[in-house]
Amino acid sequence: MEYIWYVIAALGAGIGTGLAGLSAATVMVPILIVLCPSFSGETGAYQATAIALASDILGSAVTTITYGKHKNIDLKRGWIMLVCILTMSTMGSYAAWLAGNVVLGSFTLFLTFFIGIRFLIKPDTSRENTVGKGEKLDWKGVAISLFFGLTIGFGTGFVGTGGGMMMLVVFTAFLGMELKTAVGTSTFIMTFTALIASISHIIIHPAIILERWDVLLICVVVATAASLISAQFANRVKNRTVGLVTGAVLTVLGAAMLILNYWPVISELPSQFF
Repeated sequence: MEYIWYVIAALGAGIGTGLAGLSAATVMVPILIVLCPSFSGETGAYQATAIALASDILGSAVTTITYGKHKNIDLKRGWIMLVCILTMSTMGSYAAWLAGNVVLGSFTLFLTFFIGIRFLIKPDTSRENTVGKGEKLDWKGVAISLFFGLTIGFGTGFVGTGGGMMMLVVFTAFLGMELKTAVGTSTFIMTFTALIASISHIIIHPAIILERWDVLLICVVVATAASLISAQFANRVKNRTVGLVTGAVLTVLGAAMLILNYWPVISELPSQFF
């Protein structure tokens, strides 16, 4: 039964990456830690995070290629974020190992749900006056890139996300990129951050690749295929459609995972009042 959940988790992760540049961890980690008993141990969340990061590598790469073919990448406005995130992701990986299951598991469950709500409320994250592709950053853009780049980089290693959702918000709301350009740029960065963070996780905890190679293989293959198909779809439809589809999927998934994870507590609530 767990293998079915591996495939479902990878499918959801790949679709999220291709549609909106979301990290595989946004979908994959909650499913693995809640529905797969083998990931419920002391290092389960850490292993799930590493597998999600590894799945992000090829998934983000094929998504980047697809968006690049449609000229939806702008590295001139994203290179500072790239450098900052790369330098901080390793530190985040080590901090995650020290934090343990409770912090990682709870954080990713709530993150999935609230990101879904955010997309439903505002499916198109582009602001009215977008900046032309290739325009240089002004001093405000540099400051914003440094601040968010360093924080997102640490979060990439700590939570196991490629930072896609957070980069998407920064690129669209603060740096003026059009939605699809922001997705393409963020997945380009995620390709490298996921590579570095996944290697860091595996070096810190080698059992991930020694004991979980079968799960790793399934998730990487399925997530990569799903990313490619969903990225091709996203580049052919309107931004609003992409946002609504992404929001609906993440909201339902996040709510379901939260209910399942906290069911012992929820089931006790009626007895507290009656």
